[in-house]
Amino acid sequence: MCASVVIVPQEVIQEIVDEIKRQDAANLMPDWPARWQPKPETMQTAYPRMELSVIVSDEESQLATQMLSWGFEVTWSKQVVFNTRFDTATRPGGSLWSESLAQRRCIVPTWGFFEPHKSETFINPKSNKPNKQQYHFSSPGFPILFIAGVFQEGHFSLMTTEPNSAVAPIHHRMPVVLEPSELNTWLFGEYNLLADRSKVDLIATKV
Repeated sequence: MCASVVIVPQEVIQEIVDEIKRQDAANLMPDWPARWQPKPETMQTAYPRMELSVIVSDEESQLATQMLSWGFEVTWSKQVVFNTRFDTATRPGGSLWSESLAQRRCIVPTWGFFEPHKSETFINPKSNKPNKQQYHFSSPGFPILFIAGVFQEGHFSLMTTEPNSAVAPIHHRMPVVLEPSELNTWLFGEYNLLADRSKVDLIATKV
């Protein structure tokens, strides 16, 4: 369950959208400007209910940015629903997510996401109690990590799937991390093909 990501500023996301419009995303990444690299002193973590800038397609099927709140409001819980299981959203007979998945897909650019280790803990010096050890996942090749999402009425949720070899030792689920060449597939193509993230290369760092 992904409940925190590192924020990419809106102005950087807009620059990325503009560059992707000008050239193929798969060929863009090696030449990304240095200003798009994360700076530790300015990095901020986002949590559910916060607003983030995400990439959507407009009415003319062009890429655009939009500010959305992380998490769907639901009547049956006081908490927002901030993750969407790929297998649940695509199951026969439909689900809470079916319409959004079919019509309102988005991409959430991040500088990485966090997951708690399923068993590893550390003693919190403030409370003197054990806390789950957090790990930060990032891409070894590109500064930006793209995560698939769905949205509706000003809110979005991150898609999750089975973990790959980088995530499985730490957590039982992972976000649907998109390769640069898969951005258009998620927004406009056969998105069902993207559930398998076994070949996505990620680096896990203890934090």
